[in-house]
Amino acid sequence: MAQQFVYPNTESELRQILDQLFLQTREAIKNGLVPRFKGLIEIISSEVTILTAVHNIKSNRGSKTPGTDGEIMQTDILEKDYQSIIQRVQKGIKNYQPKPIRRVHIPKPGKSEKRPIGIQAIIDRIIQECIRIVIEPILEAQFFAHSYGFRPMRDAKQALARVSNLVHRTSYHWIVEGDISKYFDTINHRCLIQKLWHMGIRDRRLLIIIKQMLKAGIMNEIIINKDGVSQGSLLSPLLANAYLDTFDQWVTREWEQKETKRKYSKDYGRIASLKRTKLKPVYLIRYADDWVLITNTKENAEKWKLRIAKYLRTRLKLKLSEEKTKLTNITKRPIHFVGFNIKFVAGKARQGFVVRIRPNPERLTDKIASIKREIRRIRFSPTKENAINQINLVNSKIRGIIQYYEAATQVYHDLAKQQYLLEKTSYNSLKRFGVRLIPANRTDNLGHIHPHYRKKLASIEHDGLNISITSLTFCSWKMAFPKNQSETPYTAEGREKYRDRIGRSPPLSRADKLLSEHLAERIAWGQTQSLYNFEYFMNRAYAFNRDKGKCRVCKNKLRVSDVEIHHIKPCLPLDKVNKVMNLASVCKGCHRKIHNNLDFSKLGKKTWNKIQIFREKLRITSSDNDGAPYAVKAARTV
Repeated sequence: MAQQFVYPNTESELRQILDQLFLQTREAIKNGLVPRFKGLIEIISSEVTILTAVHNIKSNRGSKTPGTDGEIMQTDILEKDYQSIIQRVQKGIKNYQPKPIRRVHIPKPGKSEKRPIGIQAIIDRIIQECIRIVIEPILEAQFFAHSYGFRPMRDAKQALARVSNLVHRTSYHWIVEGDISKYFDTINHRCLIQKLWHMGIRDRRLLIIIKQMLKAGIMNEIIINKDGVSQGSLLSPLLANAYLDTFDQWVTREWEQKETKRKYSKDYGRIASLKRTKLKPVYLIRYADDWVLITNTKENAEKWKLRIAKYLRTRLKLKLSEEKTKLTNITKRPIHFVGFNIKFVAGKARQGFVVRIRPNPERLTDKIASIKREIRRIRFSPTKENAINQINLVNSKIRGIIQYYEAATQVYHDLAKQQYLLEKTSYNSLKRFGVRLIPANRTDNLGHIHPHYRKKLASIEHDGLNISITSLTFCSWKMAFPKNQSETPYTAEGREKYRDRIGRSPPLSRADKLLSEHLAERIAWGQTQSLYNFEYFMNRAYAFNRDKGKCRVCKNKLRVSDVEIHHIKPCLPLDKVNKVMNLASVCKGCHRKIHNNLDFSKLGKKTWNKIQIFREKLRITSSDNDGAPYAVKAARTV
């Protein structure tokens, strides 16, 4: 019987539904059944799902990139009327007609060839994200345990750890480095839709929408796309993983999950019995379309390569690249996987080999060249403030490279070789702003990093602060740990384990229920446009969560009948006035106190100081028709 779900009214209810989708799918698979879910379109087109989708997309760099219709997230979605956007998306889902895709080509890391990226219209991106939110838990519950690419709470370091642990544990040294020729461009639409059906997506309306998405034309190239999934779309990574899940399950059934006549309480007993057969041992680790197989001999590696080529060709309509698929003895030559070179060398270990993981030099060189170009642009900054903003962006990219490659066993030496390329460029780019070389522990930015180092950095002074371009050498090796398979965003236990691992709590659900009546009030007052736009109604709930449901002035717990959302600087431009940082949760009494000129020092120094700070930030520049100042009008926000 197909499972149906109720229509969610809050983000908390949506999260509960997603958890149910995951758990019911997992339970069905455990019992040898096929999950069956209908009624998914109702969840996808719900107001709360649309709100969540827009929130997920708006922070992406791609939200500023227009599609074929020229629309962008800020001006064409966030600054529009709330109800009109909700209705537009719901209508788009009900009568889905995708707009053509705009295709651009970007360089592949470490390669001369370019990767085609499809840019969808912003409304299509929102619809795709709504779909992804709802179907991801169904698919996640069934995906191969050691597929790591484009999946929540998984990363490349866990894939590295799996390779390292398997080679150590099994002493198997032969690797098949797989490469599927033009994978995203050759995915067969019919096979993909069938795969989604067999994985439990039984809502035919949804499958029709996905099929239409896949066939969306490419501007100035083709009207109907007959094969492939557009790289760059929000749904394509999930669909690409679903397509290769058939391959994952086939490989694992041949060894890792091979059933035996006798049942074993421990997995090593089952593996020991398999070793006594003529089966060819194999372990698969996949990161998107980048995968490796680990086996025991060159002969078996060659046989697996032939078997996989045939399977991909006959079952998935894919072609294994003969030139790029390599057979490697990992003790003789390094393998290339997820941007790293991995090799086992003689060392003091039980098996006689230790792992050496290093950044792939071609990819690393490309990344450093990109940062070098960013540093050079700083010299053209019109003001010192703008230069500091550019320094912050460069520093975030440098720290990003460090965090990605910190799993490399000699990360310091590998990055130190690249640092000298940046030092001279950094110094020259800051010359016109009064550059000085200052020890890192005397600079004022990256306070969680720089105090631990004395290396001199190119710095500029602004308002008594020393702002510097950081160094690639501020790094150290961090061991990559295997994936804890119980860690998932779709169970309370999984979220708890993820929080413990990263040391950060996941965001709270939006306070949709608490603040839902305020939309009706604004509509009744005729104030649903301009200041009270989609961005306002979305961010007010996140501001409430940030303030922990307490008044920013008196710190009392806010009741549904007493909460108002204050615009701290109501005269900011429309693209900034409704950002979370400009919204404050206050009670009605404190809100009135902020907007009059009476003395409330009798309330105590702390409360009075907060009222004064809010008053100072108000800028009254104009009046409305009833004589109320613009700032006061803006602040009458619930």
